[in-house]
Amino acid sequence: MKETILKKSLELFTQNGFKAVTMDDIAKELGISKKTIYQHFPSKNYLVKATVDFVFETATSKMHTIAGNCETPIHEHFAMKNCLADLFGGNIQAKTIYQFNKYYPELADRIQKKKRENYDFTILRNLRDGVEKGFYRNDIDIDFVGKLFFASSTAFFNDEMFINLQSTQSIDELNFKFLEYHIRGIATPKGLETLEQLLLKS
Repeated sequence: MKETILKKSLELFTQNGFKAVTMDDIAKELGISKKTIYQHFPSKNYLVKATVDFVFETATSKMHTIAGNCETPIHEHFAMKNCLADLFGGNIQAKTIYQFNKYYPELADRIQKKKRENYDFTILRNLRDGVEKGFYRNDIDIDFVGKLFFASSTAFFNDEMFINLQSTQSIDELNFKFLEYHIRGIATPKGLETLEQLLLKS
C-alpha cells in the first residue's frame, strides 16, 4: 500500500504540481480513506519527501544499471534520459519542478546535493569513457565540460527561462535537444555518426 500511495502521488504531483495536489485528491484517486494515507505518511510534507526520495532512489538504481552497459557512451546518455522519462510517465512538466523548488527549498537542496554525489559516476565517467573509446574528442576539458553539463541540465528545473518554454515543450523534449547540443559539441566524427543514427531512430 505504501508503494501504491507513492506511485499515485508521483503521478498526481507530476501532472498537477506539488502545491495543488491535496491528501484528499490522492485518497480519492486511489479509492481509499485519507486515514489510510496518514497511517503511512503523517503529513503532506512527509509524503512529498518520501515521493521525492522514491523517485531519486529508483532513478539512481536504474542509472547504475545502465552506466557502462550500453553500446556506446552516447547510447548511455539517451538511455539515462529515457529512464527518467519512463519514471515520470513521460509527462513531467517544468513548472512542476519549479514549483517543487519554490515551495520545498530544503528538499530541493537535499536532492541537489545527492545529484552532486553521483556526479563522478554518471557524468565524468561517461566523458572519460567517451574519450577513451573515440566517441568524444580527446582535446576536451573533461572537468569543465562535466560541470557545464551538470549546471545546464539543472537549469531546466530552476531557471524561469526554461519554465517559459513549457507551454510548447516537455522536460523530455528539452532534455533531448540538450543532449543533441551537448554531444555535437564534444563528439568525434565517429561519435557524430553514432548520434545521427540515434536521432534517426528517435
